[in-house]
Amino acid sequence: MKIKLISTLVLASLLLSPVASSQEEEKQDAAERFKLGFKQKLRFFFEVGAQGGGDSTAPLPLFVRQTNGYVQGIDLSVVGAWQGLPSNLDPVFSDSVEAGGLYKLAFGAEIPLSGDFTLMTSLGTQFDEVYGDLLDGSGGEGSFSYSRTTVELIPFYNMGRHRVGLGAELHLSPKGRFKESAVNQFRHVSTYTFDDAEGIVLRYDYLINKNLSMGVKLTQMTYDFESVSTYYAVGGNAVVDQTLPCISNCEEIVTADSFGIHLSYRF
Repeated sequence: MKIKLISTLVLASLLLSPVASSQEEEKQDAAERFKLGFKQKLRFFFEVGAQGGGDSTAPLPLFVRQTNGYVQGIDLSVVGAWQGLPSNLDPVFSDSVEAGGLYKLAFGAEIPLSGDFTLMTSLGTQFDEVYGDLLDGSGGEGSFSYSRTTVELIPFYNMGRHRVGLGAELHLSPKGRFKESAVNQFRHVSTYTFDDAEGIVLRYDYLINKNLSMGVKLTQMTYDFESVSTYYAVGGNAVVDQTLPCISNCEEIVTADSFGIHLSYRF
């Protein structure tokens, strides 16, 4: 009788132990979720983002092939039929480049400070481009792009899974590039150079898990115009090859303000 009782108790303990273990793991997971927050330790991260805002091309002197001169006040855009919709709706697709857009890739570090404060620093690249067919009957293609290297320095105040930061962003070697070409006819490239610029950035992040966070960012930025270099060749022969410096009204000529979202992974 005693042997049977002991055997029954042993069997019951074996059956219940996985349940107890599972419950303990659930408690630990719940505790970890409860404690989840931005940590006060050195961490590195990779970040991708999308943003928009700022001027298009209207503030810039655009080269006109027909006159070999420049004109301002024109926003270059790509237009065409929106594919996949019934033709009787006559839908039109339109897109233009933005100085504050569009894609951003960055790598950086989070450095713990005193209390609940953390310093985030990053180095990245930001770019936007539109391209399409020319409408002058040449059968050629054209594009315009903005590009730059970015540096961020943002102190954050951490509040568990939330944090808010106000800091500075630098744009190094910002450039605009206007291209047009048609095979065996002509080739045109204008490069717009701007001074290095600094701006203010306001940012909010939410920690999804211990490695992943997402957030939004508002940036204020303007560019001072430095020069435009233009190369235009017809049939392989250079017609225009020049660099013109900006001589008046050069400061804050292009607004590169932006609002965007980002996703960060820590390792």
